[in-house]
Amino acid sequence: MAKQKDGRYRAKITVGRDADGNPIVKYVSGRTKKELESAKAELKKRYVGGVEVQRDVTFGEYAKEWYDIYKKPNISYSSQKTYDSTFRVHLLPEMGERQMRAITANDLQSLMNEKQGLGLSTMNSIKTIIVNVFAKAYAQGIIDRDPSAGLTRPAAKKKDSRRALTDAETKAVLKVADKHPDGMILKVLYYTGMRLGEACGLQWQDVDFKSRTISVRRDVDFKAGCIGDVKTKYSIRDIPMPPKLFEALFPLRGLGGAFVLPAPGGEHWRNTPLSRAWLELMAAVYAEDNSIESRETDVGRASVLTPHYFRHNYATVLYYAGVDVLTAQRYLGHAKAQTTIDIYTHLNEEKAHKDADKLRSYFQ
Repeated sequence: MAKQKDGRYRAKITVGRDADGNPIVKYVSGRTKKELESAKAELKKRYVGGVEVQRDVTFGEYAKEWYDIYKKPNISYSSQKTYDSTFRVHLLPEMGERQMRAITANDLQSLMNEKQGLGLSTMNSIKTIIVNVFAKAYAQGIIDRDPSAGLTRPAAKKKDSRRALTDAETKAVLKVADKHPDGMILKVLYYTGMRLGEACGLQWQDVDFKSRTISVRRDVDFKAGCIGDVKTKYSIRDIPMPPKLFEALFPLRGLGGAFVLPAPGGEHWRNTPLSRAWLELMAAVYAEDNSIESRETDVGRASVLTPHYFRHNYATVLYYAGVDVLTAQRYLGHAKAQTTIDIYTHLNEEKAHKDADKLRSYFQ
């Protein structure tokens, strides 16, 4: 018995021997010594001569067992949160009470097909869990066949983040920006079109209240967990500060701390806490107006908006304000003018469709 870094106790159990005489070893874990002993006793009951006895068990029961024994001890805390959310939101409501033996290949494929509207990473997580759970159950003799063999993930529907915020989304975002503790993140993204890493790397020395400009000079690398210079010379730029953002930032100057958007503790944001904060912000946005486009998350129903939507919204504002392509390229920090041209072309096509609809409705 050994105590792990996460505080759980883990033990190795020999449940029998294979055909070559080698010991068959299994691992169990528990939050307390008593829980560990209970898990050891349960594991020993399941094996006769090293072979696991078939038994009736629901997907929810077996999946929890599989997760606690084989997966949870070997993954990071952030991965545990992903697994917990996938089980709670996508799998247990659908199959939690169903007997493992009663679930068919068609059931699993139908479930995957129903998840097509989700993001690629979420669908991959769902499939990975299903395949691993049923493969292990088959290997242990819990089921006579593996219904997950041949399970396919449907093509992910490409999310269109190349759109501006709707009027309803804009109203909800700005309301949340005014009252949420992390609302300034939304204000900076909305009024500047900065990349999220650039916004989180913004320091007070980069904000010039006299000229009302914001200088983009550094970027947070969320994967590496550090802050450094922006990735390309084209990302170095000065962005005009709209009056609304000026009014929001000016009273906060000189209150301590280097970062305009500090994480709790005053340092720059890191990936996991920022992801959580963003979900909570989007849940608050959805709570303001539940008619807006949304999705299920591990903090509840939330707006689908990502930081890139805010960036495209800013590009849309530049387009309708009549800002020329080269100036827009500079404000957005695009390395290539073609990137900005493509956005402007897309927006021009959208406008043309709207104008055509107006014309058609006029002659009705």
